[in-house]
Amino acid sequence: MNRVRTLRGKLTTTAVGPGKAEAQLILNDQLINRGLKVTGFFVWPEAVGNQMESASYNAILSYAQLANADVVMDAGDNTQIAWAYSEKFARGSDPAVVATQAISLGPQGFIDPDHIVNRDLYITLRNSTVQTTFNYMVVCEMLELSDAEAIVTIIKENSQSIE
Repeated sequence: MNRVRTLRGKLTTTAVGPGKAEAQLILNDQLINRGLKVTGFFVWPEAVGNQMESASYNAILSYAQLANADVVMDAGDNTQIAWAYSEKFARGSDPAVVATQAISLGPQGFIDPDHIVNRDLYITLRNSTVQTTFNYMVVCEMLELSDAEAIVTIIKENSQSIE
C-alpha cells in the first residue's frame, strides 16, 4: 500500500507557565487490518516574535490520552510513541551575556520505530512557557496488516507487553 497520510492542525495552550493543550486525532476507521506507521512528528509555534524568543515546550504523541497534567516525555510509557520539544539555552552565567548569546535548539524530536497505529492518536503539549497557538503535523505511512499483526498492534496500543 505504502501511501502517505498527513495529519495536521493547531493546539492552543491554556495558560502561561506550565501551559498545556491536547488534541485527539481520529484515525479509527474500524478496519483493523489497516495501520499507520508514524514517520514524522513536528510541532512549532504559530508565530515567531519577541514573545517566542525565550519559549520552550514539549509535545507527546501517544496511543492514549495522558490523564495527568504533569505527565512528562517518558520513553518507558508504552503508550507514548513520539516526542518533540523546543528549548532555549543560554551560554555563560553573566546576565548580559545570556541576553545576547542565548541559543535555541529549535524543534527536536524522536519517534519510536517499533509501532503501528490502527486506532486513535493523541497529541499532548506540556510545559509551554508562553500562552500561544502551536501547529502540529504527523506524517504517517499506511500499511496493510495481517489478522495476527492487527491483534498484536491493538495489544501494544493498550500498553501491554508482548515480549
